[in-house]
Amino acid sequence: MKTYASSFSIILIAVCLTIVGVFLLPKLSVKLSPTKTLPQITIQFRMQGSSPRIVETEATSKLEAMLNRMKGVRSISSSSANGSGRITIGFDKHTNIENARFEVSTIIRQTWSQLPDNVSYPTITIAQSDNRNKSFLNYTINAPLNPTEILQYVDKNIRPKLAHLEGIYRIDIHGATDTEYQIEYDYKQLEAHKVSYDDLSRAIQQQLHKDFIGLGSTITANQEEQWIRVAIIPLDYDLSRIQIKGKDGKIINLSQIAKINNVEAQPQSYFRINGLNSIYLSVIADDSANQLTLANEVKKEIEKLIETFPYGYQIHLNYDSTDYIKEELSKIYFRTGLTLLILLLFVLLAYRSLKYTLLIIISVTVNIFSAVILYYLFQVEIQLYSLAGITISITLIIDNTIVMADQIIRRKNMLAFFAILTATLTTIIALSVIFLLDEKTKLNLEDFAIVLMVNLALSLVVALFLVPALLEKLNFKRGGKKKKVTSRRRKWSIKLNSLFNNFYLALCRLFYKRKFIVITVIILAFGLPVFMLPEKIEDKGKWGEFYNGTFGSEQYKEDIKPYVDKILGGTLRLFMEGVYDGSYFAEREETNLYITASLPSYYRIEQMNTLIQRMETYLSQFEEIHLFETTISNARQANINVQFKKKHQRTSFPHILKANVITKSLELGGGSWGVHGFGDGFSNDIRESAGSYRVEMFGYNYDELSDLANGFKEELLQHRRIKDVIVNSEFSWHKDDYEEYSFDIDKEKLAYENIAPYNLYKELNVIFNNGAYVADIFDQHKKQNIYLKSIY
Repeated sequence: MKTYASSFSIILIAVCLTIVGVFLLPKLSVKLSPTKTLPQITIQFRMQGSSPRIVETEATSKLEAMLNRMKGVRSISSSSANGSGRITIGFDKHTNIENARFEVSTIIRQTWSQLPDNVSYPTITIAQSDNRNKSFLNYTINAPLNPTEILQYVDKNIRPKLAHLEGIYRIDIHGATDTEYQIEYDYKQLEAHKVSYDDLSRAIQQQLHKDFIGLGSTITANQEEQWIRVAIIPLDYDLSRIQIKGKDGKIINLSQIAKINNVEAQPQSYFRINGLNSIYLSVIADDSANQLTLANEVKKEIEKLIETFPYGYQIHLNYDSTDYIKEELSKIYFRTGLTLLILLLFVLLAYRSLKYTLLIIISVTVNIFSAVILYYLFQVEIQLYSLAGITISITLIIDNTIVMADQIIRRKNMLAFFAILTATLTTIIALSVIFLLDEKTKLNLEDFAIVLMVNLALSLVVALFLVPALLEKLNFKRGGKKKKVTSRRRKWSIKLNSLFNNFYLALCRLFYKRKFIVITVIILAFGLPVFMLPEKIEDKGKWGEFYNGTFGSEQYKEDIKPYVDKILGGTLRLFMEGVYDGSYFAEREETNLYITASLPSYYRIEQMNTLIQRMETYLSQFEEIHLFETTISNARQANINVQFKKKHQRTSFPHILKANVITKSLELGGGSWGVHGFGDGFSNDIRESAGSYRVEMFGYNYDELSDLANGFKEELLQHRRIKDVIVNSEFSWHKDDYEEYSFDIDKEKLAYENIAPYNLYKELNVIFNNGAYVADIFDQHKKQNIYLKSIY
C-alpha cells in the first residue's frame, strides 16, 4: 500500500514533531483548576472617613466618566459606600481583556491627580470563571521590631525582588498599619477663639503645602541617568507650631485649640494565619503562569534574599498550594498511564503481536506530543478538565489507529479512512456545543473541548500518513492466508453462538409477554417528577382545594411524601438532588472548612475582630488542623478558611470539627454564622427577608430620583396588603439594618434666616466630623496622613 510520501520522510517528520512537543511540554501552563477570565473588570478603592455621597461625587463619578469612554464597553456599574467605592465594567466578547486591563490602568494613572488625597490607589481585578484570584504561596516574616517597621522593610526589599519574576500577578502584604496624625478639636472652643473649621483646615494645608518645582536628573547605581520629579516638602514639621489667624486678627498656635495625637491608623481589614498577628506576604500567580515552575522560582529568590536579611529577620513558608497540585496531578497522571497500559495490554492479548502493540504505542506518542505544540500555540491550560480530555481522547486515538491498520493489513487499501473521518467529525461537532453554553460554564470546559478536538484531528493525520508508513517499515504481512480452524474450535464456536442466540430469544419473549411490567420498571428507573410538586397552590377553585387537601396537606408532606419521592423519583431525583455535589459543578480542591460571620451595620471592626478571635482560639487547640486563614474584610463580614493535615483529610475528623464549630458558633452568637465546605451547609442568618418584588428606577439626578422613589414608596404603603417598602441603591433579598438620620429642609425658613443649605450642612459636619482628611506630612521618614476630628 503506497502512501502519499515516502515512509522515511513521514516518520522523520513525526520524530521531529515529537521532539518539539517534548521541548514545549515544560512551558505549558500547569495548574489544578481552570483560571480563564470573564470579560469583566472590577476597580475598587478606599476613601477613609468619607460618606457614600462624598465618595460618589469626588471619586466614583470621575473614574466612571473616564472609564466609560473605552471601546468595547457593554455595561458599567458602580457602587459607593462608607469609605469605599467599586466600579464594574463588562466588555463584549470581542474585547481582549488584557489590553482592556492595561487601558484601565492607564486611565486611572491619568485621573489619579484629580482625585482627593485620601483616596487609596485603585486595585484592578479581572473576573475569573471560578473566583480563583487567591494566593498560592504564603510567607510569615518575623523580626524584633514593631510591625510597621517590618512591613516597610518587606515592602522595600522583598516585594520588588519577587515582583520582577515572570508570572507574578500581585504580591500582598498584611499585618500592620501605618501611623497617622489625628487633630481633635472642640467646635465650641473654635467659636470662643473665633476660628472657623475652614480657617483651621486652610492653615494646616497652606503650611504643609508641597511645591513642585520641575524635573531633574540623577545618576543611579548602574551609572545611568534617570529623570526625577523635584518638589519642596515640609520634613519632620512640628504640627503644634502651625499658626491660625482668627476672625478678629489674632494669631494662635494649633496646640492651643486642638489636641494632636500620633496614633496607629484604624485597621480597615485584618488578615491572620493560625490566629497570629504577624507580617504576611501573599504571592498571587498570573492566570497564564505555570504555578509549579513559578513556585520553585519564588522559593529560590527567597533563599537568596535570606542571605541579605538584617540580624533577627526570619521568613517562614506557611502555605504552598503547589504541594496539593503536585499530589492531585500525580494521581491524574497515574490514572491516565494506567488507562493507556490497560488498553495496550488488551491490544497485545487480542492481536498477540509485539509489532502491532509497538505500532499503537508509537502512534499515540506522536499524536500526544504533536498535540502539545498546538496546546502551546492555543495557550491551553493543563488542568483537571484538560487532562480528563486527554485521557478520553487516548481511547479514540487507539480506535482510529486500529481501524486503519486492520484495513490496510486485511484489505490492502485505505477506504476505512472515510468512515473514521465521519465518526471523528461527528464527535468534534458534538463537542462544539460547549462553546454555545453560558460564559462561565464555557470557560471552565473550553480547554476540555479544545484538547479533545486537537487530539482527534491529529489522530486523523496519524491514521492517514503515519500508520501506513509504520506498517511498511515494520514489515507487516498484508492479506496473508487465513489460519486453519480445527473442527473442535468450529464446534465450540457454533455451540457458543447457538447458546447466546437462544438466551437472547428467550429474553425477548419474556419481555414481550411482560411488556407492561418492563415498561413500568423502565419508567420508574428513570423516575417521575413527583418530588417537584409544589407544597400548595393558590387556586381558589375546587382543584386548588383538592390539591391542598391531599398533596398539600401536612400529613402527606410529613408521612407519605418522603417515601413516594424515593419510590417514584428514580434516578431523576438522585440527579436533581446530587448534580451540584457529584458533577463538574463541585470544585476539585483540598478538604477545607469555610466559616463565615456577619454582624449588623452598627458594629465596629474591633468588635468583629474580637468575635473572630474567640473562634480562632477554639480552632487553635486541634492538632489535626494544618492552618486556618482569617480574613476580616470589614466590620460586617469575615471568614475563616480551615485546612487539614493530609493524614486527617479523609478521616472523620473534618466532619466532627464541622459539627463542633456549628455548636461553638451558636454559643458565641453575636451575629450570623455560616459553616460549609463539605456535606450540608449550616447558616443561622437572622436577617429579615425583604420580599421578592422590586421596582427599578433610573435617572441622572440622584436627589430627584430619591424623591421620586420615596414618593412612590408612600403610595405603595397606602395599600393594606403591603407591609413595608425599602428604598435602596442595590437589590437584596434581606433587609439592611443600616439606619441614618434624614433631614427635610424647610427652604422658606432657611431663606428667611438667610442660611444657605450648604452652610447648614457644613456646620453640622463641623460638629459631627468623625475624621476628615486635610493633608499629609513626611514624618519619621515616612508619609503620614493628617485627619481633623471633632470630640463632640
